[in-house]
Amino acid sequence: MQRSLAWVLLFFIVQSTLPTPCFSQTQTITLKSERLNVQPKGFFIVEVIDSRPITTNIGTVWSKPQPLTAVLQGGVAPSIDKLLRRHFNPANTDSLTPIILVIKELHVRETLLPPAKVTGKIKMNLSFETYRDGKRVFLTGGNATTTYTRSGVPPEDIIEPQIRRLLENELKGFSKWYAQSVNVSDIFAKSVTVIIEDDSLIAPAKADSLVYYNPNRPLTWLDFQGAPSVFNRWAAQVFTSFGFEARSSVKNRTVELRVRTKVWIDKTISWVRPDSKNDYVLDHEQLHFDVTRVTAERFKRKVQTMTFSVEDFSSEIQYQYLEYFRLHTQLQQQYDDETNHGINQGMQASWVKKIRDELRSYGIKPSAK
Repeated sequence: MQRSLAWVLLFFIVQSTLPTPCFSQTQTITLKSERLNVQPKGFFIVEVIDSRPITTNIGTVWSKPQPLTAVLQGGVAPSIDKLLRRHFNPANTDSLTPIILVIKELHVRETLLPPAKVTGKIKMNLSFETYRDGKRVFLTGGNATTTYTRSGVPPEDIIEPQIRRLLENELKGFSKWYAQSVNVSDIFAKSVTVIIEDDSLIAPAKADSLVYYNPNRPLTWLDFQGAPSVFNRWAAQVFTSFGFEARSSVKNRTVELRVRTKVWIDKTISWVRPDSKNDYVLDHEQLHFDVTRVTAERFKRKVQTMTFSVEDFSSEIQYQYLEYFRLHTQLQQQYDDETNHGINQGMQASWVKKIRDELRSYGIKPSAK
């Protein structure tokens, strides 16, 4: 009895060490080291990223009598990266745009049609990105699908060339997109140049409530249409301001930033007391308008000397505008404080000379009678 028991125990021990049947076998597909029929111009693939939810395989294939899990030898991203580095990327990439190839989908699915035929579908979804200011920036993307039928042919003999063909077609599509976009898209721009446009091209205001600065058109009392203030004793008050328009376009990888300033008064809120309509008072108000034009000219010359970043030129010029708008407010207040709103005729004459000499230095004839 003791021997029999020992034999039974040994039997179970041996049985427990037998290998467990494996139902998850794989089919390895190796990308051939063959040159792709496409040449990159102006860019290279700096990185291949597999962003699929499941990166361990590329789908399911049939190998009689059961389905197998298909995998790319070495992994999807490493195997494609190796192929591109060997047969796609130029030797010298120093002056080229780095492109990130992101694999969003690569999936093979085969269906068995008894007795011995297999149909398959391969789907590929790629996106192309680049680095800008240290961050990844999306450029474009594309989807591709191919179907096939095989009978008596190993799955790798069909799937491997199909994957390379899909990859080749996607790279051709991106190469065409890049050639069309590189010189006109701000994503690829390398510098910013500022072009100051003539502000005399500004069209008259539709509502006829604004008067734009024009050296040949000084202010008149007809421009003061508002109701006189009951809160101060001054003879008149002009409401003047300035702004700018900026339009950008890209040419030969350079952002052309076209800037045009606007200097105006608002007639509806500018006012004068009926008993104060004389040339001296009008010239004091005209100089307020001239001060605004001087500030706008300083703003234009500032942005002309700046080196703007390609990534953030819009906010950079807006910041400069706010800085000069604050300066405009300070100068207007300083002018009124130092001249006592024009009562101090000596200081008034000093301001007239200073401001209008500066206008002349910009090639602008002062708008005064």
